[in-house]
Amino acid sequence: MKWSNRVQIITGQTCVHIAMHALVIAALVWGWEHRALTDVCSTLVAAYAVVFIAMLVLQHSVRLRSIGDYLEEATTTYYFGAAMMTLFLVSRFVHYALLLGCLGMVMLVGPALVSLLAKEPAVRIEKKRS
Repeated sequence: MKWSNRVQIITGQTCVHIAMHALVIAALVWGWEHRALTDVCSTLVAAYAVVFIAMLVLQHSVRLRSIGDYLEEATTTYYFGAAMMTLFLVSRFVHYALLLGCLGMVMLVGPALVSLLAKEPAVRIEKKRS
């Protein structure tokens, strides 16, 4: 068994996802140390938006569906990080704690509600009466 497969089995993440986590953390630490956290967060949120849009486009192409699925994993993995960075950026302009708290709750609870409400209804199979 390859070492990358072992890492994925143990952590549940591919080595590429782990490397992306490390790079995001390194970028945030660098931004904090150099007092450029707002710029770093803006760049990371913009990169997340580009990857998200690319994922939406690629999932509609039959030939590129596998790439779209991989980008879907990446966007799902980084959603909460991007949400917290967005909340940080909004907090730089909005100084109303209750509004920020409500926005944070919507960001955290929103994806769960959407996934619950977007489920397809179960297909009803009607029995034929003889």
